[in-house]
Amino acid sequence: MSAGPVSAHPLSAAPGATEVPLGWRTSSPQAALAFLPPEPMAESEAAALSPLFATHAEGADPARRMIVVRASYNVRIRYQPVPKGQIPRFALVPEPGSISQNGFKGLVTPIMPDAQRAVEVPACQISLNLIMVSDVPCRLQLMPPYLSPGFRDWPGSLVCGRFPLENWPRSLNAILEWQDLERDWVLRRGEPLVYLLPLYDDPTFVPRLVEAASHRGLERQIKAIDAVSEFARNVGPMFEEAERRRPPHLLVEKRTWR
Repeated sequence: MSAGPVSAHPLSAAPGATEVPLGWRTSSPQAALAFLPPEPMAESEAAALSPLFATHAEGADPARRMIVVRASYNVRIRYQPVPKGQIPRFALVPEPGSISQNGFKGLVTPIMPDAQRAVEVPACQISLNLIMVSDVPCRLQLMPPYLSPGFRDWPGSLVCGRFPLENWPRSLNAILEWQDLERDWVLRRGEPLVYLLPLYDDPTFVPRLVEAASHRGLERQIKAIDAVSEFARNVGPMFEEAERRRPPHLLVEKRTWR
């Protein structure tokens, strides 16, 4: 991306904190320039969050580790009723400045009925066009943007997830369970879409975001992981095999966002 450097996390250099590199890259080079890079949580959001959590070690406040992924587009998504048990349908509501219909087709995917938590609660997946990369043992937690005012108007709940990032560099997606079928899911460019929380064994570690370069070992690991959920719903047993196959280094810094 050519968005230029962003400032370092205002809290990342706090006493007792140890910065470790955490890489990001787009999943697809197509339209990569249109997507906003992930960024450290803004100072105002961090101030709002930090008093809510007990600090177990100096520099360990979750706000120091939180990463914001912002919507890179304007889109209004509407659920279209279908008979019970059929594949849910979601449509783009045209608005000035909205994403195109072709862009929408590549962005939003319905969740199959047999993969839904409840048959009466349809769900859709929206691509973040983002892969995170780490050589430091880390579990990546995906969460809803609960400090964002726009999140309060969403028609449902964002599905949370966690996986061992150092062995499992995968394309990230956000899944919304659509509880209020009468309401649209409205996203505006620049608004928080998801929060990412890297969880390290050492609680004083804080991420330093860097752009990850493409290389043969990383691409091989990504391809080995891609679409495995289509063949097995429970991917947990594959984590150990992914660890065995990973090259010595997955993260090669391309450009540091500081």
